Amino acid sequence: MMDYSLRCTKCSHAEADDAFRCSRCGSILEVRIDYSSIMIGKAFRSRRVKNSKYLLLFPIKRFEMEGGEGGTRLVSHNIGAQKVMFKMETENPTGSFKDRGSAVEISKAVELGRNSVCCASTGNMGMSVARYAKLAGISATIFISKDASKEKIARIKSYGARLVKVDGDFNTALRNAEAFARKDRTFMCGDYHFRKEGQKSVAYEIIDQCGSPDFIFLPVGNATLLSAVYKGLSEYVRFGLLDSMPRIVAVQSEKCDPLVRAYMSGRHLEYVKPKTVADAIAVGYPTFGLEGIAALKKTHGIAVNVSEDQLRDAILMLEEKGIGAEAGGAAGFAGFMKFYENDREMFRGKKTVIVITGNN
Repeated sequence: MMDYSLRCTKCSHAEADDAFRCSRCGSILEVRIDYSSIMIGKAFRSRRVKNSKYLLLFPIKRFEMEGGEGGTRLVSHNIGAQKVMFKMETENPTGSFKDRGSAVEISKAVELGRNSVCCASTGNMGMSVARYAKLAGISATIFISKDASKEKIARIKSYGARLVKVDGDFNTALRNAEAFARKDRTFMCGDYHFRKEGQKSVAYEIIDQCGSPDFIFLPVGNATLLSAVYKGLSEYVRFGLLDSMPRIVAVQSEKCDPLVRAYMSGRHLEYVKPKTVADAIAVGYPTFGLEGIAALKKTHGIAVNVSEDQLRDAILMLEEKGIGAEAGGAAGFAGFMKFYENDREMFRGKKTVIVITGNN
């Protein structure tokens, strides 16, 4: 296993593996990796694209369960005269990219001897954590808004998790879940450092499957995937597996776009009350918002919001191509179409990847 430490992203205070926030200032933590402890050889380059290939790049000793996550297809389609590639994260076991992070988080919980986990969720996270906890033989408590999708709530229950409905949005659920984790000594899952490490594999797989793209379009809720993809790309550059950094395009709904507002205005990140149909990205204050903004700056990236109608149009266009996606999962494509309809030359001769993050 790699050598690493947990450090606060704000004050650099060191924390133990079971911490989920800095005990000094309350900020989020980062897995600081000693990259000299990782050896990338010829065998790594030739291995088939699947999650187990990247174990040496995750801060765990092994996967504690056979979850079936990762190794999702990258499929090409024509949009007018432009060819684009879709990274099909809908092919993960619970229908979203969340399974990549859950595999690492739950493995770490078991490694630390924990027999219970909890998380806050808008739906997809809860399904994923509940499933992986069940596979590992540990209990899960999921905090979720009482207004969440009934179908997603039913699926969470089907995995045997305890469900706690809260009167409020995701950020309310998050405060409740963190208070519960501190009081109950339950391992806190969700949009934290170990999940971010697991979600890096989206970036690894894109590069292994198509080389170096010019653009990567991502839906953004908590910005964990955004910061994870940037970290994964940076690591591949470090190991000589990627020559140039793609531009990352972060996409949010106009009805919940705190990261877009902050990035475009250069002002502080501020809470925005979610009013979007895209429940998977309905996060009023992204946990990894500051890290996501930094990732965009470092890749000369773009942040864009899309209307609710543009989200619905994107779902229908994807359906015509045989791709199922929920509103949040289709947001990256909606963002691409917003640019493409206004400036087709922007993508001419460019390699573009759009991550379809979920279909629940």
